[in-house]
Amino acid sequence: MKYFLLIACFVTVLMACDDDTKVCDLDTRTEARARFRWQDPNNNNVEEDTTMPKVTLFALNKDSIYKKQTGLSGMQFQLDRLTDSSKFYFQTDSTRIADTITFFYTRQPHFISAGCGVVMYFNIDTVYSTQHVIKSLVISSKQVTEENENTIILHF
Repeated sequence: MKYFLLIACFVTVLMACDDDTKVCDLDTRTEARARFRWQDPNNNNVEEDTTMPKVTLFALNKDSIYKKQTGLSGMQFQLDRLTDSSKFYFQTDSTRIADTITFFYTRQPHFISAGCGVVMYFNIDTVYSTQHVIKSLVISSKQVTEENENTIILHF
């Protein structure tokens, strides 16, 4: 009887902690995503998706995200979780002048679960870029969550 109570208490403790110790099986990355579009002057300026020859992208004063990767039709920006803006160096080819892309946003922590913890959601206010290679950009979705939808469209 003494061991039965001890085992019952042990099993109860394990069951009580079960929900808090589950491994997170969700993708909790929150990244602003961009895709590349190009206007074809030979086809009445019809817009179509395009790829870039050698993309280099990095957050200024931080590590590189992409370094001379070929054949990209889009990319992900890892926005800074500690400040309300992020600035990126973006070069489509080593022979072209680089652009800078700057995001301004508000941040909101979002609780997912005990196993997954808290992720940072972003609400993009504005995005600016220099126009060396980028002709224009369009914000297609201001919300950046773990759903990973396309956030901006870069026009070349």
